[in-house]
Amino acid sequence: MKIAILLTCHDRKEKTLKCLHSLYSTYKNYDTYLVDDGCTDGTPEAVMATFHNVHIIKGNGNLFWSRGMYTAWKVALKHQYDFYLWLNDDTVLYPFFMEYLISSYGKMKGNCIVVGLIGNIFNKEEVIYGGYDSTKRLITESQYPQEITYMNGNVVLVPKEVVKKIGIIDSVFHHDLGDVDYGLTAIEHGIKVVTSARIIALGYPNNYCRVRKWGTTLCKRIKKLNSPLGSPLNINFYYRKKHFGLMNALIYCTYLIYINLLPDKVVEKLWGNKYKDESFNKYAN
Repeated sequence: MKIAILLTCHDRKEKTLKCLHSLYSTYKNYDTYLVDDGCTDGTPEAVMATFHNVHIIKGNGNLFWSRGMYTAWKVALKHQYDFYLWLNDDTVLYPFFMEYLISSYGKMKGNCIVVGLIGNIFNKEEVIYGGYDSTKRLITESQYPQEITYMNGNVVLVPKEVVKKIGIIDSVFHHDLGDVDYGLTAIEHGIKVVTSARIIALGYPNNYCRVRKWGTTLCKRIKKLNSPLGSPLNINFYYRKKHFGLMNALIYCTYLIYINLLPDKVVEKLWGNKYKDESFNKYAN
């Protein structure tokens, strides 16, 4: 069974190395494809000095998460793999992570994508990533894999059969929504998306608000909204029209404009702290 590991990184050397150490702690022969998206902190050099199965792919510094993963996957496709594993570089894997992913895949009798449940690195019992059901309720641990509608891309196992059917990440997506889009595309093609039964890795909570910047001018707020790290109107329109129809796309993009045109005090009065920034890591997804 051949598995390709796909990552993208930017200036998080210690976290990237910690992630790779956890990956190779129990099995040394994974082929890893790591996109260096303009690192300035010596990440690729440190990786090459320690891990010899990692293929470094140079990015242009403007790929971010979705296009970085797309780039890594394109290179990995040149070889024949049974599975492709998406892996965020700020994730610390448990030694049994692959066993749980493959077990979940087997229990579903194939034709599925398996998303790993991720615990809070500061509170290991708390699930912070993995997936959500159709009502956007975060899925937690269970005895069996659970089907989800909206998936997070932190640790995701994609079998070659799925790739043959729906391809790889859509290159339209820059940073955000590439993972959610891929999961919805799979479901629309009759492919199940399920979580691992248990937490298989730890990660960092991210409470960053993409859709509105607080405490700044209207001009800067709109600029941030349409940046790769924001929630660009063209990307949102494409995503929502693709999965939910034209009317949904128009209404949602109008709503994004509306909440950005309103001043902070009005937004706070109407929605409380919903759109306030709290914390953010550039390549957290």
